Amino acid sequence: MASRHAKKRPGSVPEYIASKPKEVRVVLERVRRAIRKAIPAAEEGLSYQIPVYKLNGVAVLYFAGWKAHFSLYPASDALVAEFARELAPYERSKGTIRMPLSQPVPERLIERIARFRAKQLTTREKGKAARKGPTVQLDRVRRIVATLPGVSEKLSHGMPSFFVAKDKGVFASFVDNHHQDGRLAVWLPVREGLQSLLIEDAPDTYFKPPYVGASGWVGILLSEIRDGELQIHLRQAWELIARKKRRKQPA
Repeated sequence: MASRHAKKRPGSVPEYIASKPKEVRVVLERVRRAIRKAIPAAEEGLSYQIPVYKLNGVAVLYFAGWKAHFSLYPASDALVAEFARELAPYERSKGTIRMPLSQPVPERLIERIARFRAKQLTTREKGKAARKGPTVQLDRVRRIVATLPGVSEKLSHGMPSFFVAKDKGVFASFVDNHHQDGRLAVWLPVREGLQSLLIEDAPDTYFKPPYVGASGWVGILLSEIRDGELQIHLRQAWELIARKKRRKQPA
């Protein structure tokens, strides 16, 4: 008989929020909105029966609603030090930040905390990639493009470049310290309108390269991007150029 009245466990973040009293729901929706705005690429789900946001399978931030407060986890020593002044009014213990439901939701602070956590988690990976020299990074790019159909490689303007077919349709170039700019990067085309969005969203990773930048290409710093994301960019670049090449072929 008891099991008949047992509460159903939430299966999603919206269900989790909906399971709370109205006054808590309003607050949690604002917390959720702030986190999603700060890290839009994060995967949303439940872990330990509370909302979690993950990047590449790694948890960035959790939140939970209670009777008189909501909590954010985890609050590392580095995070607390970074936001010491802003967090001073709130209770903290064992890696948890507690914010009263009776006070306005500090959405801007939550956004900054989420971004800080995301940056914390990528620092180690970026550090590893940064230590890789040109040869290792070029091998990395070659390994990824080798999974694409018909790809060929040759030097073009002194840069190792990759083509959708034998010497036809360049879709990516590996660029090492072009004109002494200190960058180890790959240049490739992106969909119309995406160049400026990428640069605005992640200026530490993307930039407008010389010459081809005017045609909608983007530069990607190889020390700042993971293999999975780089693979997506290279595949999409290959598809863009292959599509253009097919259009030019006589009927």
